[in-house]
Amino acid sequence: MPRTPRKNMKDSSFFHIMVQGINKEQIFNTKDNKTKYCDLIYKNNKEINIIAYCMMDNHAHILIYTKDILNIKEWMKKTNTSYARYYNSKNNRVGYVFRDRYKLQNIKNIEHLYLCIRYIHNNPVKAGICKEMRDYSFSSYVSIYNANLAELNIAVEEIIKEGLIELHDKSTDEFELIEDKTINKDTLCQNIIKEFLINTNIALKELKSTKELLVKLIKKLKIENNISYRIIEKNLEINREKLRKLMKGI
Repeated sequence: MPRTPRKNMKDSSFFHIMVQGINKEQIFNTKDNKTKYCDLIYKNNKEINIIAYCMMDNHAHILIYTKDILNIKEWMKKTNTSYARYYNSKNNRVGYVFRDRYKLQNIKNIEHLYLCIRYIHNNPVKAGICKEMRDYSFSSYVSIYNANLAELNIAVEEIIKEGLIELHDKSTDEFELIEDKTINKDTLCQNIIKEFLINTNIALKELKSTKELLVKLIKKLKIENNISYRIIEKNLEINREKLRKLMKGI
């Protein structure tokens, strides 16, 4: 895997790409799966330079630059086709593996570029998987930049300084996040419940019959973390009407 982005790509542009499992399936939910897809994005990147990436359980974010947007189509086709064969064979399944083709977003300006880099690396933190970006192994923040923000900034600044890209659009449009918020909230909900059960030394079944603790957990999920009743219902296996009644008693 390259340590730093390749250079000498005149008139190139940055693009933010997201791929996601079909039906939001967790197609990258093991270390081997994440490693395999990461290896493939580098194996097929002859005309693509990878600046940042993050592998989540059901989707992946990649920030790249290339001299021609048409290079992305061939790169993603080879990568996703190879991964689909691997995933189907490993899981004894057939059919589509990815939801749609992929999502593609052009980076508008330098501010947008740095915001995108942080957004990608911060995905596992926002999902509640870890507390800091440096704690997550399956992202370029650790694997390429050694969790060193200065090293990351230098690598990106060199590309800009040497004129390998031109970002003249000074638009102040807010960065349109293309994450699946439902998936992130679902993961966050699961992690909060696990942590709560550990801290209170109680099993989920027992928790459901302990009103005081149950209300405390629901309050933490709903009020403190803005998680929907639908997601809480799914993870606690308590119907929404009962959840609402418990919340009214607070």
